[in-house]
Amino acid sequence: MAATAPARQPSDRTVLPSEPATSRRRTLLGLGLSVVSAVMLYVTCDGHGSWWPLIIVGFVPMYVAQYRLLPRRWSGLAVGIAFFGYWLSLLMYSSSVAEFLGGPLVALLVIVVAAAVMSVPLFVFGIFERPFSERTKYKWFVIQLPLVWVGLEVVFGANPFFATNYWMAYRMASVPALDQPVSVLSTPALSLLLMMINAGIAILVLKWIDRRWPSLASVAIPGRTVKWSAGIALCLTVVWIASSLLINARVNSQLGPAVRVAAVQPGNENRSEPGQRQAQDAPSEIERNAKLRAQMEGLTRDAAAQGAKLIVWPEKLLEYDAATEQGAWVGNLASETQTTIVAGWMPQSPDPSSANIAGAWLPSGQLAGIYYKIHPVTLEGESFNTPQEYPTFTTPVGQLGVLICFDHDFPDSSARLETLGGADILAVPALDPASIANLRWQSLTFRAIENRVPLVKTDVGWDSAIINANGVVADRTAVPNPDGAEEVLVADVNLGPRNSVFTKVGGYTFALLVVIGLVIRYTYQFRLARSNSG
Repeated sequence: MAATAPARQPSDRTVLPSEPATSRRRTLLGLGLSVVSAVMLYVTCDGHGSWWPLIIVGFVPMYVAQYRLLPRRWSGLAVGIAFFGYWLSLLMYSSSVAEFLGGPLVALLVIVVAAAVMSVPLFVFGIFERPFSERTKYKWFVIQLPLVWVGLEVVFGANPFFATNYWMAYRMASVPALDQPVSVLSTPALSLLLMMINAGIAILVLKWIDRRWPSLASVAIPGRTVKWSAGIALCLTVVWIASSLLINARVNSQLGPAVRVAAVQPGNENRSEPGQRQAQDAPSEIERNAKLRAQMEGLTRDAAAQGAKLIVWPEKLLEYDAATEQGAWVGNLASETQTTIVAGWMPQSPDPSSANIAGAWLPSGQLAGIYYKIHPVTLEGESFNTPQEYPTFTTPVGQLGVLICFDHDFPDSSARLETLGGADILAVPALDPASIANLRWQSLTFRAIENRVPLVKTDVGWDSAIINANGVVADRTAVPNPDGAEEVLVADVNLGPRNSVFTKVGGYTFALLVVIGLVIRYTYQFRLARSNSG
């Protein structure tokens, strides 16, 4: 019988894996998975990949890094890195604004720094997530981080810089048939569901990892907790989808009469840049206004020839008081084409504190009334102080509400209040930077679903859109070119049916529940920490 070879003994040359080396590899792998989440979240946005389905799994690699790979004291870094990708994607839409600070490279640097700064709060909140999960044996895992993020959405949704453009639910704008329950619960409820789906999938993945590599888990996840956590996420998803399809079918069956509308987008050729505006009686301004008038008359006649009965022009298009004799040509054009025309103007242009106004002219040529923009864009220097009123106007196409650009990013403001006041269609004159051409239609879709009314938004040259009352995009433009483009969008939409729960009560109830949930969660966590330290 052959002799058994003696076991090989370690020599001076044999390098055995050390705990520090293993920890470094785990940390690097954790950072890598965090970056994977950041990339996945970046490409969910329209124009940056438009891979919206990734929004339901984009946080899963982050959870693995946070709970099984990174050291506990650095576990919040996974959350910060993941949300850095999300913020970076959103802030890239503002690149054309940031370029005023010093060109493309400076703009990119500013955007990257801003995304990093805005991710810091998520890093801080993330520090407390893992300790709380382990102390409670993951009982609240499926709701912990979702509650934090949606809490930030509802608390800071009225900020004057980004408003609600960062809301996660907006990434689902491409599938309005799945978004309909926001007309009852409000849009952040969909954000909460998306985050809970991520957490439900993540806890299943974490349990699988624990079976394969049990040494990675500081605290094992009880099997029962995995079942009910994933089960809750699954049940809520099924209920949401079923409810959405039922609501969508009901809304479609209740749509009002069809009306043909148009968004007349003139492009940037005859528009003066804010820093180049001159006094209204300057020869160059007189010549520019004459060219703009001829252009708008031609485009409006084109829209009317295609059957449009409501025609919307952009925000700040006319840089004089269009309610005076100087703007009488707009009423004459409405009379000639037998259309209702909505147009925006600045009566004291080029003064940045000038009121920002939109008016509605009837087919009779009469100015039915005016609407003052409610929410100034402080980043663009708007500083007006005008009445906060929400009028509606009786027109041949229906009861008409008007709001201006940034106003449609505040769900509980103009869109809801004008619908509550009887509007069954909303006109939205707008003027957006070129780089957000792939972003702004998303919040419009949710305003339509929340209130069950169509919206007609006209931009100067980049992102006009016509959205039906069920949230379906009838037509839209997306022109990221700084020069913009001349476009005439014509489409049929249905009036109403209005009368959603959201229109009646707003998003305040859901927001209050979220805030109460956050208070309870952190109070409980504080008490746990005190009892453990004692």
